Amino acid sequence: MGIYRVAEVCPNEHVSTSAADQNPELREKFCSKCGEPTMMECPACQSPIRGRYDVPGLIGLYNYTSPPAHCHNCGNAFPWTERKLAGAVEYLEVGADLSPEEIQQFRTDLTELTKDSAKTQIASLRFKKVMAKVGNSVASGVREIVIDVLSEAAKKAIWGN
Repeated sequence: MGIYRVAEVCPNEHVSTSAADQNPELREKFCSKCGEPTMMECPACQSPIRGRYDVPGLIGLYNYTSPPAHCHNCGNAFPWTERKLAGAVEYLEVGADLSPEEIQQFRTDLTELTKDSAKTQIASLRFKKVMAKVGNSVASGVREIVIDVLSEAAKKAIWGN
């Protein structure tokens, strides 16, 4: 049986350490990449942010590149998830000519795409339709913003990864 270490992350998803509890010398009060205050707990419920997963007695290759999109304890989206979704919507508003209804549906679909739920497939289909409508430049920009917070099921449905 293993244990999740505690990650330290800023609201822009920069990970200062995936094992803040084990390596306090790696902690940063403020992010060295963007200057934002770092956190080790969910802002909503104060549960530790899950970092790397250690299994005692096993030497692992730690590939902790990004923190989870949602808190494992309360289910709320972390600040980096909320910021990326808001950034993608804003990018689409500025870069594409869509109706307010289409923007609102896109916002709703993006939220669903961060989860692995029954609505993932339909949200993925609508997402692909919007991306085809807005063109490669805007679609590429939106992809870069949201790729780290989408669920694996959504990524597979949208891009086949």
